[in-house]
Amino acid sequence: MSDDPDLEDLKAQTSQGDRLDSEAEKMDRQDLVEDIVDELEAIDAGDQQKTVSVWDGQLAAFIRALEDNPEHLNAVGHGLQERLDIEGGDVDRSAILRLALRVGFQEAAPEQFEAVREAVRKQATKGL
Repeated sequence: MSDDPDLEDLKAQTSQGDRLDSEAEKMDRQDLVEDIVDELEAIDAGDQQKTVSVWDGQLAAFIRALEDNPEHLNAVGHGLQERLDIEGGDVDRSAILRLALRVGFQEAAPEQFEAVREAVRKQATKGL
């Protein structure tokens, strides 16, 4: 342990800030979870659509080419299912896009994507 008072002060400030930051992050995450639950309920009530649209020519070309080549479509779909630990099943255009978005969010924003899982669990048990 160091006898340097400045170093000890810095350590104390840093550790205290970490706890405060951690609490703020938990609150922010809970806000995100609640917002997702609200959106899920709006979808279930028919007030919001389930669809998501993107404008991307290269992605559109890739998806159409996969549809024209079912063996590649299945390979991509099953690869995405494996990444998400989902049992293999039939894949189509919608499944490929849905799975690809999930893999991307899971990889790029795992904490925020976990909020989706938490919101789904919360909504599923809301009436119990």
